[in-house]
Amino acid sequence: MLKAVLIDVGGTLVDDHDFYELADRLVLELLAESGRLIPREEYERVVQGFIVRLYPNPCRAALWHLLKPDLEGFRRLQEELQRRSSGWKAERLQPGAREAIVALSEHYKLALAGNQPATIKEFLRASGVLEYFHFQLVSEEMGVTKPDPVFFQIILDSLGAEPKEAVMVGDRLDYDIFPAKLIGLRTVRVLVGPYAAQEPPAPAYEPELTIPSLGELPEAMGRLEPAQ
Repeated sequence: MLKAVLIDVGGTLVDDHDFYELADRLVLELLAESGRLIPREEYERVVQGFIVRLYPNPCRAALWHLLKPDLEGFRRLQEELQRRSSGWKAERLQPGAREAIVALSEHYKLALAGNQPATIKEFLRASGVLEYFHFQLVSEEMGVTKPDPVFFQIILDSLGAEPKEAVMVGDRLDYDIFPAKLIGLRTVRVLVGPYAAQEPPAPAYEPELTIPSLGELPEAMGRLEPAQ
C-alpha cells in the first residue's frame, strides 16, 4: 500500500520556464560580450542535444561547447552567469498543481523532493501549498542533492516509509526517476519543461507512469495502486 508521495519542486511543482528563458538570454549575452555572437537557434540546438543525452547541466555543457578550449573564459562566464541569475524568484505554480496537492494530501504523506535553496519555501508558503507537505526540507537544508540516493532515503526515513510504499514524481529521468528506482521507489514522470526531451538510455530510466502535468497525478495514483 502506498503511503507517501515525493514531489520534485523545480519544473514539476513550480513553473520555472522564466528561469530557463533568463538563463538562455544571459548565456547569449555573455557570449556576445566575450566576442562570440551565437545565433539563438544554434544555441538552443546545442542545449537540446545535451538535454536528450541526459547531461546534468545542459546549459553549462553548451557554454563549454561554444567556448572550448578557453577554460579561463568558461570559468569566468560561469561565475558571471551565476551572479546575474541569482536574483530569480519563482512566481507561479504549474497549472493545476495546488488542486493536485490538496487532493493528494487527503490520502498520502507528501514530501518536497527538490534541489532548491531554502528561500523557495517562502514562495510555496505564499502559494498555499507548503502546509500540505509533511516533509518540508529542500536540498540546501538537507546537505545532500539529487541524484544521490541518500537524498531520497533521508526523506523516506523522515516519513517512516519504505521505498515500496512511496512514489517519486519528477520531470527529470536522471535526477528523479533513475535514482528513485535505484532504491525501490515507484516513479511517475511529468512531461513539462525542457527535460521533457530527455530520452531513457536504458530500462532503469523508464518511469512506471508518464503524465502531462502534476494536475493529473491524483488520477495517476489510482493507476499505480488500484482502489481496494
